[in-house]
Amino acid sequence: MTDFQSNPARVAVVTGAAGGLGEAFALRLAASGHTLVLTDRAPCDALAARIEAAGGHALALPCDLADVNDIARFTARVTECVGRVDVLVNNAAFMPMAPVASIDATLWRQIMTVNVDAPFLLAQAFSAGMIERGWGRIVNLASSTVWGPPPGMSAYACSKMAVIGLTRALASEFGAHGVTVNAISPGLTKHAGSAANLPAEAFEAVRARQFIPRTEQPDDLTGALAFLVGDDARFVTGQVINVDGGGFGF
Repeated sequence: MTDFQSNPARVAVVTGAAGGLGEAFALRLAASGHTLVLTDRAPCDALAARIEAAGGHALALPCDLADVNDIARFTARVTECVGRVDVLVNNAAFMPMAPVASIDATLWRQIMTVNVDAPFLLAQAFSAGMIERGWGRIVNLASSTVWGPPPGMSAYACSKMAVIGLTRALASEFGAHGVTVNAISPGLTKHAGSAANLPAEAFEAVRARQFIPRTEQPDDLTGALAFLVGDDARFVTGQVINVDGGGFGF
């Protein structure tokens, strides 16, 4: 069993790690030597076991990011178990497709809690230690929907534009302390979850407008993450990197 407290590797928290982009991010960070804290509403134990079996270090801790009390419990548990966080990847998102007329206050608040409040609260909790140590990386997930929102994505696109504002604001506040904050903006990415919830026509429509004419996969995003959390990105902060095959590269 891994002794997380005495492990010298940088510790990375990845939200939404049970599948899709989060799983790909976790595997890439594990391959580069990070100790992983994996969280999701769905169990991450299988992924943690997979990383451990490959010689890495991973801990699965569940958290419902729609519940601010559970976020507080999670951050306290992370500190208790691993002692510190060096890298925070705010990947988890709630993305219901709903026309404006059907979005009530409860749904709106749930979207904003998961997509905006949770990244803020996690950054607030873990940045103090990063600042104290003089090194840290926070990577938020934006979305190409902010540049060209399709019908039914008003609340989600709004939340992701807020993530961009949060990224810029945190970067400004933390920049003098060795902590960088950036965002990755993916296009429509195909994985088990998105394929189950979206028609094939949606993927084809996005593919057709990209400069690179193929459907984006989770592994297409991991290189950008690896760069942003590394030492080579020490002078990159407050940026939104579009990783979308040229779909909305402006």
